[in-house]
Amino acid sequence: MRLQYGRHQGRTAETLLLRAPDYALWVMGHQPDGRLAQYFRELAAAFDARPLQCDCQACGAPATRAAALPERSELYFFCDACALYPDAAPLGTAQDLRTLKDLADHVERTARRRAVARLRALVRRMAQAKGLPRRITEPAAEAFFAGEVA
Repeated sequence: MRLQYGRHQGRTAETLLLRAPDYALWVMGHQPDGRLAQYFRELAAAFDARPLQCDCQACGAPATRAAALPERSELYFFCDACALYPDAAPLGTAQDLRTLKDLADHVERTARRRAVARLRALVRRMAQAKGLPRRITEPAAEAFFAGEVA
């Protein structure tokens, strides 16, 4: 879906969710019954459903969740077994980040400054761990949400 109005006119919703998740979350919160909000919810569900395609940093098994330090934009990836151990993730991390909402909640709880930049960086890193290429182009974003990017 290509936006027909506003600051993001001409951009696709798929690209916006990956590059400006703060805008997508704002639309879903402020215009919950709108067509764009519904489409962003569908994209968020597709984002959440994609499995991680990286290995656990503790044991090398396939990762199933991420952890993040407060005030940092890095993600640490773990499997279900390792995430249960308190020493598997760095001290002070949120250890169960799996969805777009988890990432947004983590930033809201922990970011004292630069929250928008931090959210964008975390969503981009999670999307790359789920198979999105490093460069987010419109075709790559659309293929990612269609399940075509390996």
